[in-house]
Amino acid sequence: MISQVKNLLKSRRVRVTLALLAIAIAVVLSFFGPKEPDPNIALTTDSVTPTIGITNPVGTLAVNRSVDFRDVHLTVTKVQEAGAFSDDPKRAGTYTVRVQVHVQPGDTVQSPVGIDYVSLVRLALSNGQIISPKLINLPPVVLPRQPNDGYFDFPVTAQVPLSSLTLRLGSDTSVAFR
Repeated sequence: MISQVKNLLKSRRVRVTLALLAIAIAVVLSFFGPKEPDPNIALTTDSVTPTIGITNPVGTLAVNRSVDFRDVHLTVTKVQEAGAFSDDPKRAGTYTVRVQVHVQPGDTVQSPVGIDYVSLVRLALSNGQIISPKLINLPPVVLPRQPNDGYFDFPVTAQVPLSSLTLRLGSDTSVAFR
């Protein structure tokens, strides 16, 4: 039996046929594999807001508290906690706390203002633990007279009471969610 297989594999025609068969299987499987996210999402002016899937929702809190940071008015509109959000490809922590914000440049902003959210934004838990964001969905440049909406996602290992959290911007500015 093994010698018959070896003899068949010596044939150029059989080897070419097997190679073509392997390529055909790979092509078919690529149609059923996971899809890459569209890199053009949110780059157009679509009037339709995509529906965000939430896995294992824990809670939602309307905050509507504001701070001024570098002549930019930042309002925390809502905080949500869930196992996962469908638009967050980064998996970290058991739960994710999403802090939704609205950014409005002040009247004195006449040129673009850069805000390094990655190094500035932190979530303070009631036990004193400070957490860095795992995902930031907000442009790092605030343009004059152009408001923006976005969010910061923070990984947490256990469920947390949303009203006990505080968003920190640098060392001097914070928004309590109570």
